[in-house]
Amino acid sequence: MIDLHTHTTFSDGSQTPTQVVEEAAALGLAAVAITDHDTVDGLEEALEAGERLGIEVVPGVEINLEHDRVTMDMLGYFLAGMPTDELQEELAELRVYRTERNARMVERLAELGMPLDPADLEAAAENGAVGRPHIGEAMMRRGYVSSISEAFELYLRRGAPAWVDRRRLALGHALKLLRGSGALPVLAHPGIIRTDPSGLNHIVRDAAREGMAGIECYYPLHDEETVARCLGMARKYALVPTGGSDYHGTVKPKARLGVGSGGDAVPDRVLTDLRCVAEDQLQRLR
Repeated sequence: MIDLHTHTTFSDGSQTPTQVVEEAAALGLAAVAITDHDTVDGLEEALEAGERLGIEVVPGVEINLEHDRVTMDMLGYFLAGMPTDELQEELAELRVYRTERNARMVERLAELGMPLDPADLEAAAENGAVGRPHIGEAMMRRGYVSSISEAFELYLRRGAPAWVDRRRLALGHALKLLRGSGALPVLAHPGIIRTDPSGLNHIVRDAAREGMAGIECYYPLHDEETVARCLGMARKYALVPTGGSDYHGTVKPKARLGVGSGGDAVPDRVLTDLRCVAEDQLQRLR
C-alpha cells in the first residue's frame, strides 16, 4: 500500500518528515508522499530518510486555490524533479500570509478573553510551522477548550469568531506554476469541496482543460458514492485516480497512514499510473 497525502511539522503536522517516513516504513508502505501546505522545505529531509529506510518518497506540495468563488486544495507531485524558483517564491509569499493570518487569529482570541503568547504556539507546534491545529492545541493547553475539535467548532472554523480567511491562488495560475515545475497537479479531497455535484464537475472540467493530471478519489472522508462519482469524473476527463490519508499525526488522529476511503488501503496502482503520466509529460518536453 501507499499514501500520497501527508503533512509534517513543516506545515501543520505533528511529526517531522523523518518521523513520517519512518512510520510509513514500519507500516510496510511501498511509498509515501510528503505534501505540506505551501512549502517544499521538508522534502530534502524526507527523501534522505526514504533512501536510508528503503521506501520511496514522492516529493509534493499542497496549495489552497479558488475558482469561481469556490475554495479547494491542489496537490502537486514532483515526479520529474524539484520545483522551480518561481513556484518557490510564490509558496514563500503564501507562508508569509499564513504567519500574518495566525497573528490576526491570535489577536481575535485575545479580544475574546483567550490570550495566547508566542511560546504557547511554538510549544504546540514543537517549533515547526504554526497552523490552526496548533492554535487549537495551545488553546486546549491553556484550558480554554477541552479539545482541538472544540477549538475549531467554537472559534477557528470558517465563520467562527476567531476565523480569518486565507490568501488563495487562482486555479489557472496554480496549475501553470505546478506544471512549469514539472509537477503533476491533482485535485485534493474533492468530496469535501463546498459545492454541489454540478459545481464539482465544473471545477474538474476546467482544471482538466488547464493541465490537471489527477483527482484524489480514495480519501478517508469519501463514502462509496463519492468515490464512485470521483472515479466517474476521472474517466470522463482522462485523469488519474489517486488516494491518500491526509495524515497529520496527532493533529488529526483519525487519519491513519496508508488508509483511504472506507478504511481500505490506497492501491499501489495509482502511483504507477501517475508515473506513466509523468514519463509521458517528459517525452513531450524533449
